[in-house]
Amino acid sequence: MKWIHFLMCVLVTTNLTAKSMDGLTINGDTPWVVTAADFENPAIQEAIRDAERDWYKVFGYPPVIFKNNTRSSWTGPVIIFGSVENTSSLVDAQVPAGAEQHVLRLAQVKNNPGIAAIGGDTRGTIFAIYTFCEEVLGIDPMYVFTDSIPEKRTEVSFTSADEYISKKPTFENRGWFINDEELHDGMHRDPLGGNVISMEWMDKIIETLLRTKGNMLIPESSSYSDATVYDLCKRRDVIITFHHISPLGLNMMDWPKGLPFSYVTHKDILEDAWRKSAQALADKKVAWIVGFRGESDGAFWHSDPAAPKDDQGRADVIAAAMQKQTEIVREFDPDATIVAALWNELGRFYNDGILQIPDGVCKMFADDGRGYMRDKGDGSDLSPGDGLYYHVMMMMNTQNRTTEAVPPARIYNELRRYVERGATKYAIINVSGIRPAAMSVQAINDFLWDAEPYLSQPADKAMHAYLQQWYAKQFSPELAADLAALRLHYYDIPYLRENMPDPTRWRGARGEHLLQYLTQEVLKKYSSAIENGEDIRNVSGFANQMKQTKGPLTETAEFFPALWRETKALESRIPVDRRNFYQAHFTYQVAVHMYGSRMLDQVVQGVDAYLVDQNPQVFANHLKLALAELEKILSEAHKAEYGIWDTMFMHVRLMDMWRTRLMLKETIARIEGRPYTSKYRGIMNGSFWGSAQDYMNNAEGVYPYFYKHTGRGLDVLENGSYPE
Repeated sequence: MKWIHFLMCVLVTTNLTAKSMDGLTINGDTPWVVTAADFENPAIQEAIRDAERDWYKVFGYPPVIFKNNTRSSWTGPVIIFGSVENTSSLVDAQVPAGAEQHVLRLAQVKNNPGIAAIGGDTRGTIFAIYTFCEEVLGIDPMYVFTDSIPEKRTEVSFTSADEYISKKPTFENRGWFINDEELHDGMHRDPLGGNVISMEWMDKIIETLLRTKGNMLIPESSSYSDATVYDLCKRRDVIITFHHISPLGLNMMDWPKGLPFSYVTHKDILEDAWRKSAQALADKKVAWIVGFRGESDGAFWHSDPAAPKDDQGRADVIAAAMQKQTEIVREFDPDATIVAALWNELGRFYNDGILQIPDGVCKMFADDGRGYMRDKGDGSDLSPGDGLYYHVMMMMNTQNRTTEAVPPARIYNELRRYVERGATKYAIINVSGIRPAAMSVQAINDFLWDAEPYLSQPADKAMHAYLQQWYAKQFSPELAADLAALRLHYYDIPYLRENMPDPTRWRGARGEHLLQYLTQEVLKKYSSAIENGEDIRNVSGFANQMKQTKGPLTETAEFFPALWRETKALESRIPVDRRNFYQAHFTYQVAVHMYGSRMLDQVVQGVDAYLVDQNPQVFANHLKLALAELEKILSEAHKAEYGIWDTMFMHVRLMDMWRTRLMLKETIARIEGRPYTSKYRGIMNGSFWGSAQDYMNNAEGVYPYFYKHTGRGLDVLENGSYPE
């Protein structure tokens, strides 16, 4: 009778599914099994809710979910999500031991055949759920930033060949730094001002981080210690860590006016602030940063008149500060992960052998903003348990703000020695706006999770394979080889190379911001003198400035036409539904370099032409041609502003094309005696800090807290400890 009942179920149910010897076929009616205990865990619950949306995108139906158990009325396949702890009575998932371990495999779920997505702990369970979404449903882990829409399906087959069993992550703590957050706060500003970025958008960032198997976040550049974004991190089971300017989470971008800043003459003030900041965050999972810099991300001696004048004395002050910070953390968490941020002068002092790092503290080496690490280069200064800080985007006058610029091969080459030396405790990646460099963001996250596939072959070969894989998913397998070749051609832009053809001051590996910066510098330094018909060769540093300005233009005139032809030729072959992303990821990115180079070249030609007879109008005529090239950049940028990105480039302040445009227009107008507006834009005059600065200006809390009247800030301030 049971066999007859089973046959009848298979024949009459609308939930028709099929099982073969080594696989299952599921459809939109295949039920899930989720335990109440797992769903009550906020972090797992959020991942399940994301999976529900993914299921709906693919099948068009909300999933049927069995609570706590299978059902005797259903004898077909099921999908079970959850933790080993709460699903062990239902399925033997055989999850490897260890933090964050998880599996996606065929399994018997009580009396039902099934697919098990099971994790050994909370984060492992989250990763298991997202692995199911990627591998079974076809969800792009970076979909928020790549506009990827999954294929609609009526059924999906899953075989033993599709199973996934995790292994120990290469890096233990793997995180993103949402630094220079102009592209986020511009489009997704917190309407209540309690954070820079809205929590809805930050949740999408965290979702993407977790889908790519990251586990750690610096959510903003200048958060106060009681910012609500830290509650969101806690809810999502994401480790909090901090900017090198924020030891123990203290917002050093907003040191109170009139309050002494010195770890020479007023140690008690800083120690009190560090302690209160740490107490406000003590209920979170934190990888604590220790270090000592001054106000607004400068060396501390620029903020402290009493600071020592010699490097050894300065290093001793930094060492004493780090030791005290470490002691504060150890008071309430003896086993905490503590990281010494060796950024800039701290790294220099350490490399020079004059900076002492506290015992048991991870050394975090930094790159130069271009993806080249600033350790000694041979691994001799790396120890097991060390870590790193790396950029795929960078707020710097010469780097990338709206484009890809760090080839995956550079990542593999630079981080190989960290893996080989076991310096894999901590890796924080400056991903800034994420969207412009979505490919390299995922490339480095994939490496941090499992470096072995990328280190088992030469870096260039591993990069080529990765590019083909990524472009096959983003556009089509048929175009993957051509798109990978196009990206490799792009990486060969003369000033993007490791060494420029004419290195001058910049040497190499620079981004599109360099072109804007150099254009602005020429206008700032010489436009007034040109307007007055003066001999600008007499201006101090003129010859060197022009040499540096011309350096990045070497070979660009010959290089760009072929790259542009290839880019446009491929454009028509891109699937219609992916052409917008192609515009953002390829066409705009080539255009901003090509037209930017031509813009700068016209400015240089204008200076050279002016020097012939010191005729300001000749300079202005070349600036008009430069302006026309800049307008072409903006035209291509606008084509990449669609959907949720509809005002993206409006908010780019750190590579301020808008300021370049206004400076060109003002200079032309002044020379020709016509009206002009201003070289600046916006109520904050184009400030690079933008709403992040506005956030700090509107802070009402008792430092280091944002909230003045209620919440953790006041509780900690009054009681001296975090309330239970």
